[in-house]
Amino acid sequence: MKTVLGIFRAACFSPGMVERDEAVLRAVMARMEASGYAVSYLHEEELVPDTPMPYMALHMARSPQALEVLLRWQRAGCRVVNSVEGVHSVERASLARWCAVQGIPTPKTWIIDTADCRLLCTVTTEGVCEDITFPCWVKRAGTCAQESSDVCRVTDAEEYRACMSRYRSRGICEAVVMEHLEGPCVKFYAVPGANFFYSLPMGRLGYDKFAGNTSECVEDDTSWACEAVNRQAPKWTSMLDVYGGDAIVGPDGVARLIDLNDWPSFSACRAVAAEAIALMIMNKTCV
Repeated sequence: MKTVLGIFRAACFSPGMVERDEAVLRAVMARMEASGYAVSYLHEEELVPDTPMPYMALHMARSPQALEVLLRWQRAGCRVVNSVEGVHSVERASLARWCAVQGIPTPKTWIIDTADCRLLCTVTTEGVCEDITFPCWVKRAGTCAQESSDVCRVTDAEEYRACMSRYRSRGICEAVVMEHLEGPCVKFYAVPGANFFYSLPMGRLGYDKFAGNTSECVEDDTSWACEAVNRQAPKWTSMLDVYGGDAIVGPDGVARLIDLNDWPSFSACRAVAAEAIALMIMNKTCV
């Protein structure tokens, strides 16, 4: 019997989302088990070099230690979803550079050395990337946000320097700075191998991972924004089998990608997404 190991994301990489993240992985694994696979689970902190390699690993891991084990398994023939290369490809600095190469519309982006606020790189897919303008968004480079201060909206140079100082004190060496864009934010989820795509206005998500459940709602009709994201989404596939993200849709109708995540919670569409993910995996396994 083919063995499938489900690996939950560490709580530090899943602030306010532990239960939601685990729920979608369990839903996928339940469908795999119903199709005859032998399933088991562990948390990424429990994944060690001598953990027995399964036939397939469905994981949400992000720690260097866990990804190192998964990369070794991958090279040994284990089917790993998402691939380790895919996980690295959507780390913020890497994603900004990838979008520039692919010509994917994004906000103007600056990659900064937090030690002295020195500009390391400017990235833009439209026009000229000038000096940093305010307001803007400052985000820790590398892995995803682990606390609310990992993504900060700053309105002036003083707040910007203070944010960089906090990053330095926490040992965060690089930051990604994005220009602030006006327009509705759309959350989306995708499983390209199953032709699955789902989007909704951020305000209708019903929760914030740092603030918990919210009663925020979108008053204006933003269906046009979701349609814009749907039209441009095929350009956003990377090395991931399962992903999601956020985009801002400007008055010009262009959806600009601001974030791409490996294996999100699919909270807004968990049941249908789990079916799509399981179908995609089983179809690929049979090839």
